[in-house]
Amino acid sequence: STTGPGPEEPGRGVRTAQVFVRGDAARLAELVADVDRGELRIHVAERRPLSELAEVHDAAVSGRLPGKTVLVP
Repeated sequence: STTGPGPEEPGRGVRTAQVFVRGDAARLAELVADVDRGELRIHVAERRPLSELAEVHDAAVSGRLPGKTVLVP
């Protein structure tokens, strides 16, 4: 899907950026190999069940999300 830029609200600390990506299975495989070798580290603050998605979203909106959160089935 595509969207236009969202409204910026500097007074609230809201900024927007457009990001364009393309699928690249070969590059993804390289990144996975980098992680497996320990050359690329990803800090995950917590893992939570997908059933807690609403709570994770609320925490993000209120600024209480501790970092990258992985939702698991």
